[in-house]
Amino acid sequence: MPKDYKPPRDAAETFARYKGHYEGERALKPDMLEFADRELKAGATVGQLAAWTGLTPEVFRRRARALGVERKRPPTVGKLAPERPASSGEKTG
Repeated sequence: MPKDYKPPRDAAETFARYKGHYEGERALKPDMLEFADRELKAGATVGQLAAWTGLTPEVFRRRARALGVERKRPPTVGKLAPERPASSGEKTG
């Protein structure tokens, strides 16, 4: 690709807008995460923070875990209920 390449005007404007938003997000993120940590400790849920910020709930789930914030509900991964033992009259296998 030639070094003197310049994208079309509409592409260059889109790239510049994106770069501005990206740099703004990087500048704002530390403050936002500091507030999020405080709100997690105060009782906000990871779902609420995800909705308020546009980030995924997993971002705040990991932060809550690192902060030692108590879960509001048990995790939904894996088996939700213990297996029932087979009664003596049921066949297994």
